[in-house]
Amino acid sequence: MATKSRKYKSYQTRWKVCMVILLFISALLIFLSGVIFTNISKNWRTDALYAEDFYDTLEFRNAVYDALDDVVLADVFYESEAKIKEGEKIDREALIEGFKRYYGIIDGVITGSTEINDTYDGLEVHGIIPPTLESNFLEYQELVESRLPQYREIYIQNQLDDYRAAERALEDLVNFRYFVEDENGNILGGNATRGEVSSMDHTIMLSREFSSDNLSQDTYYPYSNYYLENSNYRVYAAVKEPLEAGDRFYDLYQDFRFARASLPYLFGVSIVSCIVFLFCLIYLIRVAGQREKGGEVTYLLVDRMYNEVHFLLVGAFALLAFFAGFSMLDTIYMETMPFWSYVFITLLGLIYIASVAVGLSYILSVTRQIKGRRFFRNTLVSALIRKISSLFTGTTFRGWMVLVMLAYGMGNGVLVFFMCMYWYSDLMLPAFLALVAFNVFCLYLFLRALRSLKKIMISARETSKGNLAYQLDLAEISPSFLNFAEDIANIQDGLKNAVEEAVKGERMKTELITNVSHDLKTPLTSIITYVDLLKQEKLVNTTAKGYVEILYEKSYRLKQLIEDLIEASKASSGNVKVVKMRVDFHQLVMQAVGEMEEKIESSGLQVKLSCPEPVYIDADGRHMWRILENLLSNAAKYSMPNSRVYVDIFRTEEHGILVMKNVSAAPIDFDATRLTERFVRGDSSRTTEGSGLGLSITQSLTELQGGTFGIQVDGDLFKAIVSMPLWITEEDELEEEEETLVQEEEPSEADEEMLQE
Repeated sequence: MATKSRKYKSYQTRWKVCMVILLFISALLIFLSGVIFTNISKNWRTDALYAEDFYDTLEFRNAVYDALDDVVLADVFYESEAKIKEGEKIDREALIEGFKRYYGIIDGVITGSTEINDTYDGLEVHGIIPPTLESNFLEYQELVESRLPQYREIYIQNQLDDYRAAERALEDLVNFRYFVEDENGNILGGNATRGEVSSMDHTIMLSREFSSDNLSQDTYYPYSNYYLENSNYRVYAAVKEPLEAGDRFYDLYQDFRFARASLPYLFGVSIVSCIVFLFCLIYLIRVAGQREKGGEVTYLLVDRMYNEVHFLLVGAFALLAFFAGFSMLDTIYMETMPFWSYVFITLLGLIYIASVAVGLSYILSVTRQIKGRRFFRNTLVSALIRKISSLFTGTTFRGWMVLVMLAYGMGNGVLVFFMCMYWYSDLMLPAFLALVAFNVFCLYLFLRALRSLKKIMISARETSKGNLAYQLDLAEISPSFLNFAEDIANIQDGLKNAVEEAVKGERMKTELITNVSHDLKTPLTSIITYVDLLKQEKLVNTTAKGYVEILYEKSYRLKQLIEDLIEASKASSGNVKVVKMRVDFHQLVMQAVGEMEEKIESSGLQVKLSCPEPVYIDADGRHMWRILENLLSNAAKYSMPNSRVYVDIFRTEEHGILVMKNVSAAPIDFDATRLTERFVRGDSSRTTEGSGLGLSITQSLTELQGGTFGIQVDGDLFKAIVSMPLWITEEDELEEEEETLVQEEEPSEADEEMLQE
């Protein structure tokens, strides 16, 4: 017995579990080795494996080319701050195109007939402006005269920022030496002399006529710059060897050394992990499905799946994981924010572990079926053959139905044959009567089956209407449709259970929101009360005062979040009462701006309101107030300080439109439609106040009132658009009908000419 126990010890469940855990640990070590290698060598790609010297890497050359870009930008293109401030570096075409794009100006008859003057503060008319476009022309002219000079100043300021950024970048480089000279050899800028640059080993000289590259032995790609190629300047640059600490070149050199030193350890861990992984896999294949050697095979639920289907599902999952993994790997390579790199690495790890689990499950399933000699039996082809062979067994399809159809055809054929054979004899009439009686009997059976089908259809129709209490009497159903009727009855039972579960779930969700909101509000009210009492106490400890202020701020923020959550839930579910009335859109916006004037001014913003004509909308004033409050709060939180918020109100034939535009302080580098989702905020770091529910509430309230809400993003320009139905009275409808009749009765120009003739 002891010998037998030792013999089958390797088949025990605990050993199988240990080997599975060891297999996943080794797989995880392989993944972590790959992640670490990718992380320390992502700047070097294959250079970490093949490049012996840091100066022969692509990353070194990219760093040099980045520095050269700054040199060309600062000393070749911009040259000095004075020239930038005087406007000598303005690209007229780029300035005007950017101005038109920023203010949404579309080229047409007006822009084709006019030209912006050289001082960028007026228009010169070179064509004829049609009378119908006179108002549009005046609006365009006012926009050019009032806004274009300011846009020009912003354009120049952006150029100054680029120039100063390039200068600062060059000042931070300790190991990069350069100078710039003109075609006559006059030095125009740089941080080194000609002798210092020429004495270094890694140099590069660039000009329009001739270039020399001695940065490294391997030239990955030549340097090219449009500004330098269209100038008469020459740029000489070099990089020190050895490198000194204090700039990007030295940091890259240290990273390269660390990557080279880490490779042997990573390869060693990967090889050992691969050996352990293969050992565990072979062991699990050997003991799969058995508790002793040669014993009975125990199957799992996954083994019931057809092998072709199982293989296709595993293959589809492998392809999906492959493409998702490569996409995430590319994102990890390009991602500059460490947080998102960690997120994508975690997701990639989960996909990797899931792939290992799916692959292991498939291999062990195939192993169990091969051991149990049922691999080919559990295929779809084998199952199809068995289904065809069971046609006449009554298990899947009533075999007697096939026999009946064959008998019907043969019966008619035999009777018709006898009629033709005895056409001129006395037996023809009995044969004809037998044929008629036979077909009447078959028709009776057919109609009985159709009556059963009608009952089944009625049951299905009642089920589609929601009448799940309708019962189908299976005793009245023909045997040919009995299976179909049983399926319909099972569907009714399943739908009834599903509806009951859904109603129960909705009730539980409603109770959960109510109870949780109440349970949160009650202790929060106590917290706020006690914090207010603490604020009234004369606390001597300044640190304690600071803590009380933080508690006061966070408790009120939590209270606002709970209220926003409840309102968002009500708005999304439609559980909000809407009372529409005549609302002056312009006056409502002015009132909202006035109410929030203090908050807007504290954010350093200016609101510019434009409403050329009165706009009256059919809406609920309370909900419209909340919509405007959310939009203005959003602008105050996320707009660039000391900028302007433009609010335009106008009307179309059926709607009143509000367009609010502001410049975002943070770059909008994600899909703008996500901003209307719950808990999504423009501040990805979530350091500012707000719950991420404002725009979601705004969209829900707008749609509840029959309007639409949209978001558009152009660069950092954020645009929110609210469209609401216009208020139309009976008098307005009568006026519109009268205007239509008058327009129909007024003679056209052609009719007037005919009358004059």
